[in-house]
Amino acid sequence: MHMIRKWDVPDPAIQKKCLDEVITRIEEIGDERIGIVAAQDIIDIVTQNFGPQIYNTGVKDAKKLLQERFNDLEVDLDLLEQQS
Repeated sequence: MHMIRKWDVPDPAIQKKCLDEVITRIEEIGDERIGIVAAQDIIDIVTQNFGPQIYNTGVKDAKKLLQERFNDLEVDLDLLEQQS
């Protein structure tokens, strides 16, 4: 049974693309060949270390966008108020 990790990519095509790119890049910069397991280890290390920061940046960006939209809605609602 394969353990699901929080940083696993649900799309196998994306995971394969990442593995292929890591393998190709390592082969380009050196004379060594690496396999899928070593490439996956590299991806896992990078994802574990950068994943939370990337995720939090996305959350902050979404929060900022929602605040801007809320502010726009607030202005629109203020414009709808009738003078008494």
